[in-house]
Amino acid sequence: MADTLDRPSRPAAQAQQKSHVASIPARFSLHPVPPQVLSVRTIASVAEPLAEALGLPAGRRSVGFITCTSDDALYVALDEGTKAAEVEVVYAKSFYAGAAHASGPLSGEVIGCYASHDIDEVHHALAACQRTLADEAWFYSADSDGTLCFFPHVVRATGRYLSQLAGVPVGEPLAYLIAPPLEAMIAVDAALKAGGVKLCKFFGPPTETNFAGAYLSGSLSACEAAAEAFAAAVIDVSQAPLSARQSARGSGELLARRTPGPRPKIK
Repeated sequence: MADTLDRPSRPAAQAQQKSHVASIPARFSLHPVPPQVLSVRTIASVAEPLAEALGLPAGRRSVGFITCTSDDALYVALDEGTKAAEVEVVYAKSFYAGAAHASGPLSGEVIGCYASHDIDEVHHALAACQRTLADEAWFYSADSDGTLCFFPHVVRATGRYLSQLAGVPVGEPLAYLIAPPLEAMIAVDAALKAGGVKLCKFFGPPTETNFAGAYLSGSLSACEAAAEAFAAAVIDVSQAPLSARQSARGSGELLARRTPGPRPKIK
């Protein structure tokens, strides 16, 4: 149960995350767009009518809610919480039209909810979720003026939440690839042609936030290569959007180092 979970010490977890974060600019040389957490609240024991409306499992009446400015980043971060604590992600929904058209200052683009038998487990999960949002689950800017953002993220080992969504065993690597509609079509094709990955789930446009993309599974090295090919294709489209006869750059091509542009706008 909860006492047997492997919770690394905070310094150790931070060292692991910093090592991973350092590899992102080296691999993609893009300007990061870190998400912003806008609200986090917990309920030790949810009222039974609300528990039923949320579909909470039996015996899990302690919950924690979180909102932030990036839906895909939060879905990755929610998954990390399932590795850190005895919780389930019972509710996670994107808001229509994205963070730029939020219903209020604390709404952002998405809401997520953990449930557990113990409120302390919820706190552990929320802490892991917020660390992931702060340290690694980031969108990146593909263009010089910072308006075209995309998500070439690789989950090294899926937790219970993403493994269920993608239909893969817990612990499998996953390439989580998201971009604007046309860019995503070209880039998912390039990622699949990198080889060694399979299409687990396709997000065709329009989605709630008008992005598109896919989950791809395979070995960690294959997922990394697919993410690199995805990023290269998104950048290629951003640089020549009207070149109908131009093919996206070769699958798996490593990106040259690029000077980061200005900080992008929130999508």
